[in-house]
Amino acid sequence: MKNAAPRTDICARGEETILLLERDVMTRAFLADYLRSCGYRVLEAHSAAEALTILQESFEPIRIVLGDAENGFKLSGWVKANRPKIKVILAANPERASQAAADLCDVGPHGKRPYDPQLLVQRIRSQLAKGAD
Repeated sequence: MKNAAPRTDICARGEETILLLERDVMTRAFLADYLRSCGYRVLEAHSAAEALTILQESFEPIRIVLGDAENGFKLSGWVKANRPKIKVILAANPERASQAAADLCDVGPHGKRPYDPQLLVQRIRSQLAKGAD
């Protein structure tokens, strides 16, 4: 995870809701704070089960599910089948896991861990732009 301050040119006008699935509490806190500084509303989950509960019960219009591939594979399948308008971005450490994540997402591979927050926001903006009607 790179230590970088938010860049206003990348972060400007983020207002959508993102569901952040990350098992590591420090990584999750860092990413959630960074995304919030970019204007996003962030819902946090530490497991796929918790993320699924949030997806099923939240009144927030979630636009992106962002998570690590290890926890996100199964959840990605559920999202594609049940909430196809929600974009999924998964990141993985090994190259093979990253490629497998690409098969479950809209385009890929999306990214590698550790996360680069600025590249992550660029990918979020790109995915949201694809869904804009």
